[in-house]
Amino acid sequence: MKALMNGIRSILFNLTFYPFTLIFCGLILAPISMFVSEAKTRKGVDFYCRGSLWIARVFGGIRHEYRGLEKLPKDGALILAAAHQSNMDPIMTFPLRNDVTALAKRQLFSVPFIGRILKKMRIVRIDRESRNAHKGMDQVAKHVVNLGRPLIVYPQATRVPPGQTRRLKSGAFHLQESTGLSVYTVSTNTGLFWTKGFWHRAGTAVFEIDGPFAPGRTKEEFMALLEDKVVDRSHQLMVEAGYEHLIPKKAK
Repeated sequence: MKALMNGIRSILFNLTFYPFTLIFCGLILAPISMFVSEAKTRKGVDFYCRGSLWIARVFGGIRHEYRGLEKLPKDGALILAAAHQSNMDPIMTFPLRNDVTALAKRQLFSVPFIGRILKKMRIVRIDRESRNAHKGMDQVAKHVVNLGRPLIVYPQATRVPPGQTRRLKSGAFHLQESTGLSVYTVSTNTGLFWTKGFWHRAGTAVFEIDGPFAPGRTKEEFMALLEDKVVDRSHQLMVEAGYEHLIPKKAK
């Protein structure tokens, strides 16, 4: 019965979310980003994210919960090192601080509608395929400090669905060394519910913030911190939700 209900909810969610995304981004957000300020464009993105979370809750049965919000400053630059399990992650991130910026691969800037919005919001373009991509971190650091905004980075580099593992990248460490900014971590279990595929599960997606973690750690200490706060804590949230069986065996 539970599987049947999840199937029905998944169909309703997909039939609602994707048309909403296409219509809002293509016919509303992208055009207005050509004529209005960055601040108003960001308000539009904020509306899209909150609308998407409403659709997920009402049609998909996917609720969301923020934890540790009181730890996150309401203004100023910082680094968010976050777990990445699902497309729900950036959607849950934006309402935290709608001045957030991010790193986006250069190919996205060529995508109709999306590219225009990214440029207007001054999202940082990176070339992941370049052998010298790491050398651009100094420019990224200057960009974040000058704007005084939070930067979200995904140490896993890409979506890692529950049950899979991926070696963490050290970009957040180098950014902290370059900027001296505090790092806040985000652990999550979003991939259990808003999955990578068509079929989703009802439940509560948790977004848990911890920090601040000040500079001063060695690279090994910093990466161990990320492993604990980003990976291991996300596994604990999966156990809390009742999905311990999906955790990789060597992580148990």
